[in-house]
Amino acid sequence: MKTNFTKLLSVCFFLLLGYGAMAQDTRSVGETHTYTVVPESGTNTLLWAITGNNGEGVSWDLQGGTALNDAAIQILWKQPGTYTLTFTEKESHGGIECSTIKTAEVNVGDDFDVVIADATIAVDCATTAANTDITFVLSKTNGATDWTFDYQTVGFGAGNEIAATGVNASGDTHSLVISVPNTTDGGDKTFKVQITNVKDSFGNDTVTGDDETANVTIYGLPDTGDITFN
Repeated sequence: MKTNFTKLLSVCFFLLLGYGAMAQDTRSVGETHTYTVVPESGTNTLLWAITGNNGEGVSWDLQGGTALNDAAIQILWKQPGTYTLTFTEKESHGGIECSTIKTAEVNVGDDFDVVIADATIAVDCATTAANTDITFVLSKTNGATDWTFDYQTVGFGAGNEIAATGVNASGDTHSLVISVPNTTDGGDKTFKVQITNVKDSFGNDTVTGDDETANVTIYGLPDTGDITFN
């Protein structure tokens, strides 16, 4: 009996030696990644623990139907920060349980960003319609698929600026169309667009912060008089 007990202690000591140098991984906000360990036996008890930041449902979510007692888990990283993955494989020997522990550190970058590009046409003529439409493209890097932003024009003067809050966007690009009212006096209009309060659906702010375009000028059509018959 003493010999068997000594052997079990030796096995436990050997298994605990698996706790070695911590592996490291780098990911982006909004990225999903799979982490896998090959257990010694499928009948052993397996358990993952993820520590750091604000926990499951806020900082990260399991994806693909994986669970913390699987050999492989798929994680969606929702907030920047440093996380520790701990995997434990527990083997039972009657009344004695021996465990191997493996750890990895995951650094999730603070890299969600949205910028607005200048209009493809910096100068244009007004149209004969009531409004002239100018398109600006916003581009997203990392972060959640869905995001929101506020915008406002600058240049039309107090009471005449065009603005909106909580504009919904999805995916990596969004086209923002500004409809500028045309005037009948042939006057020109110069303006730019500012975006503010950009957030993804995880609650992350952008790295760049507020952003704005270069000026766009819409030249008024000549204020030509009617044809008269003398």
